[in-house]
Amino acid sequence: MLATMVIFARESLEASMIVAIILSYLRQIHRSDQAFWVWAGIAAALAVDAGAGVIVWTTIHRYGGTPLQTGLEGTTYFMAALILTGMSFWMKRQGRALKHQLQDGIDRTLASSSKWPLALLAAVTVGREGLETAVFVLALTFRTAPGLLLLGAAGGLLLGFGMSYWLYRLGRRIPLRSFFTVFGVLLLVFADALISDGVEDYQALRWIPWGRSVLWHTGRYLRESGAIGDVLHTFLGYAQAPSILQFSVYLGFLGTAVFLFLRSPGQRLTKS
Repeated sequence: MLATMVIFARESLEASMIVAIILSYLRQIHRSDQAFWVWAGIAAALAVDAGAGVIVWTTIHRYGGTPLQTGLEGTTYFMAALILTGMSFWMKRQGRALKHQLQDGIDRTLASSSKWPLALLAAVTVGREGLETAVFVLALTFRTAPGLLLLGAAGGLLLGFGMSYWLYRLGRRIPLRSFFTVFGVLLLVFADALISDGVEDYQALRWIPWGRSVLWHTGRYLRESGAIGDVLHTFLGYAQAPSILQFSVYLGFLGTAVFLFLRSPGQRLTKS
């Protein structure tokens, strides 16, 4: 639930920032009449993201209990981890450039006689956030109860949109750079947990035949299926019987990714 809340809070804030930049720029250049096409593009993007997520989820669960499902789950874990890692570094490096890139895109689309390019710009920029969220939530469906997923998603949306309202409607300042730095590190921890699960699935299928020796067994003290164990497993990647490869990959990725993320230069994020 905590992982879902963090990803929804981050993505909803970033998506709302993108929408606010587009709409405020249209108002600034006196083209608010084009806002309909922005909302049309956003609606289309969300519909496509939701549809793609349902199709992939249905396809994977159609093979429930089979080796194919295990392989698809492991692959989904790796894909979600790759997306989480990539978007964390991307957002930190873009910063203020995001605003100028969007404004340049708007200028180019308004220069054409067709209105569809503006809808496409909104669909691509916002749809990317939705796709990232869909892939991440898809990975979590394999190990988190649906009720907890919905609860985490609702809490994250309330937090993200609440911060957006505070920022854009009330005109209050929010340390966005610190926000995205903290959430970026948290997402890297989640990504590491997903990678660990992916390694476990691939080793169970013997797609990765080496490094399978188990380091320890802590199931009698803290089971992954228990309430606390499940939270630690989802949030931090806790494993009650990790293999040598799982543990090595977990520590190697976490140390390297967090170090590079904190060390990489970031640009100051602004609301306007």
